[in-house]
Formats: sequence, C-alpha cells, structure tokens
Amino acid sequence: MPQPSDDSERFRHLRDQQLRARDPLKKQRKLDQTIARKHRESQHAFSLLEMWLDIPHKWRDTAYGALIGLGILLLVPFLLKGLWGTCLGAGAFPMCIVLGYLIGRYEDTKDEIRNLLP
Repeated sequence: MPQPSDDSERFRHLRDQQLRARDPLKKQRKLDQTIARKHRESQHAFSLLEMWLDIPHKWRDTAYGALIGLGILLLVPFLLKGLWGTCLGAGAFPMCIVLGYLIGRYEDTKDEIRNLLP
C-alpha cells in the first residue's frame, strides 16, 4: 500500500501538469505580446521618402510635370531667341503639369484595379 506522502506528491505533480496544460495567464501573455509588437511597429523613424511615397500618384506626377515644365520654361528661351521661345516655354509648362496629372491618375487607377482583383 502506498504511503500518504507518495499520494500527495503524485497529486501535486498531477496538478502542476494540469496547470501547465491549461495556463491561466496564457491569454493575458498573448495580449501583452500583441500590444508590445504593435507598439514596436508603430515606433519607426520618420522618413521623408515614405511620406513622399504615401502621396497619391496624381499629385506626385503633377509635381514631376511641374518641375519638367519649369525646366522647359527656363531652357527654351535660351535656345530659341525672341518671342517664340518664351511662348513655347510658357505653353509647355501647363501642358507638362496636365500630362503629369493624367499619368498619375492612370497609375492610381491601375493600382486601384489591382487591389480590387483577387
């Protein structure tokens, strides 16, 4: 016949096994880990490149078009002397802005369609 101390030891061991199998703090630890992970992910350094890439294509490409148009506006009068160079440069500036905007709208629409497809 087993001694009483052996039974109590066996019961204590069995209770410890059951507690390990059904960890009462398992949900709380998982929640704490999720909160800590989300906090770490939110604490990233500020980046101008990420900020620029978050702007929709239509506005980014409009800015690119404005820069190209400004370059043409400044360069063409030096190449073509007289009123024709100034008029050509002044006409190219808004055309480049509109072209940049249309290309950006196309890229945004393409991305939206890609996101809607499975």
